[in-house]
Amino acid sequence: MSKLTYKSPAENFKDAFPVANGRLGAKVYGSPVHELLKLNEESLWSKAYYNRNNPQSRNALKDIRTLISQERWAEAEEHVLECLSGTPSEQACYCPSGEIHIDFYDAEHSKRSSFEKYDSYKREIDFETGIVSSEFSVESSVSGEKDFTRSSSDSSITYTRECFASGSGNVIVYHISSSVPKSIYLRASIVKPGCAKKYALTNDTISVLDVNGFPSCLMMTAVASGGSVCVKGEYLVVEKSDDVTLYIDVETGYRRRHFRAKQGDVHKKPLAAASRCADLALKRICFASGTTYENLKADHIADWTSWNTQAILSIDGKEDLDWEYAKYKLLCDLHPQATLPKIKNGLWTETEGERFSLKDNSVYRYAAGMTGLSKLNRATLNIAERLYKHGKNTSEMMYGAEGFVCHSSTDIWGDAAPCGTKLSSSYSPLGVLNFARALIEYYEYSLDKKTLKKYFKVLKAASVFFLNTMISADEKKHLILSPAFTEEWKNSEGKIFCISERSGKDSAAIRELFSLTLRAMKYLGNHTDTFIFDLSNASAKLNVPETVAKTEPVTDKEFFDGWLCSAKDSILKCRMNGDKVEITLLESVPENWKNGSLKRVQLMGNLIGDIEWKDGKFVSASVYTEPGTAFWKNLSVVYEGKEYSTQLSADGKLDLKNVLPSTV
Repeated sequence: MSKLTYKSPAENFKDAFPVANGRLGAKVYGSPVHELLKLNEESLWSKAYYNRNNPQSRNALKDIRTLISQERWAEAEEHVLECLSGTPSEQACYCPSGEIHIDFYDAEHSKRSSFEKYDSYKREIDFETGIVSSEFSVESSVSGEKDFTRSSSDSSITYTRECFASGSGNVIVYHISSSVPKSIYLRASIVKPGCAKKYALTNDTISVLDVNGFPSCLMMTAVASGGSVCVKGEYLVVEKSDDVTLYIDVETGYRRRHFRAKQGDVHKKPLAAASRCADLALKRICFASGTTYENLKADHIADWTSWNTQAILSIDGKEDLDWEYAKYKLLCDLHPQATLPKIKNGLWTETEGERFSLKDNSVYRYAAGMTGLSKLNRATLNIAERLYKHGKNTSEMMYGAEGFVCHSSTDIWGDAAPCGTKLSSSYSPLGVLNFARALIEYYEYSLDKKTLKKYFKVLKAASVFFLNTMISADEKKHLILSPAFTEEWKNSEGKIFCISERSGKDSAAIRELFSLTLRAMKYLGNHTDTFIFDLSNASAKLNVPETVAKTEPVTDKEFFDGWLCSAKDSILKCRMNGDKVEITLLESVPENWKNGSLKRVQLMGNLIGDIEWKDGKFVSASVYTEPGTAFWKNLSVVYEGKEYSTQLSADGKLDLKNVLPSTV
């Protein structure tokens, strides 16, 4: 069985185990004495949409370029800060949803003293079931109920706690059981700093309403077998129970159609809006708690295993736990309940301030393609509708240009104006590039032409923007994007600046955008000759130095999406190369992965691949398709630097041993 196990509780947010169903998630610390769950709901953000486009930007660009040409760098940077910054400078940001605190005590009401002397502790994630658990034993001089199957000297009680984010119930489920009947005593509370109202709905349900940012409600219900459940003050108190299940939900105003249509600007009575969130939370919890814990757990396991069927990595006959953990977090992010993209580290955050980053690849889960989860990865594409609407407005108001533009980040509303005042990153208008990469990659994995056609307008409008805003340089030999925002550099006087006339990285990014737009047109059979000529001609005038750095593989496992992609590429890399799917075998297998196999990994062209290797060398590999699906027939296989062209047969199957030389 594939499990990640620790012998001590988590001491910080990073080490706590995550659970999520795409919409709702928690970090579970696993402390026997004082359990802590930190909650997140994907739609809890800090504020409504506001048009932040700076009206002075349009006329300031010419002045900034003039200052740059005169090498008046400090004045140019001041002008950028004053005239290109959003008004206000910050977008909405993602917010934590609150915390659940659970204190345990024993039958003697010695509060937590007996639980501080626990032993046989373990906490683990079961990757096959998607369930987080912790287990420990404590000594108690008083048993919950006399159990004649146990020796009289044995006063040890074993407690088991399980937690998962239910897809069918759409709530967080936290279950506590004990080896001794009537031995569970606990006090649970909701902690949400600055909340507007705390109250008990019934004698087994507590709720917190919040109007800071989006109106929201955090609710918790306890269902106990045996014993009693009651509300005392702001606490849910359970005593003499055999087992207890806590059902937890967070709801926000964003889920109401009117709230979304008004982009959050409906706060005349925010507490009333939060109360409506409580109505929805209560409905969800009543539905989830209307069945038994065993049934809800069985539904969760069936749901989890139905999605967790691809990209199975085995190293020396054992599953790699880093790989399994990264896949686990990816599936938590992309579960069908998700409706929004996620921040870089996933659904989970303990601090306010994160947004959807567009300056790197993190907003789109690229590993979804290779794990066969592309169809669950639509949330990033869906937010493009809002981004497109606001980006067209930003293009006109800030740059006086046709087309579409976005900057280094966006928020739940698709805000396209610059965010922040960091010169090296906030003002670059190249955020669309990562959306373009995401859209093309989504198509190349799924061959979903309908989705490509729907969002092609974003690529085309972004290309039009750069055609309209680039200026001629070097006696009209080149086109440049000016001003350019770079990493820190020093002038001849040793002063540090982050602005320049042009940037090779910017030119490379624009050329890639044009290339992706042309590729999309080819896939769609769209041959608008004039536009193709305009893009090709402009691309030829972009001067891209050979020294522009290429993207490095991701080695930090915290960024699970990028790490999964880098790890997979070291074994079985694929890309579209002209009219072929190019598959590279065992290009850079890590030293500690000398022997292994990778099964059912999704490849571009709607293909699936298996590979096995020993001592870093090829043993066997095959490519195949799901029955009845469209797929890309033309392939090239690269192994040890040599390329071999081939085709899939009509049945969509190919043994790569028959493609490579017999000496391999």
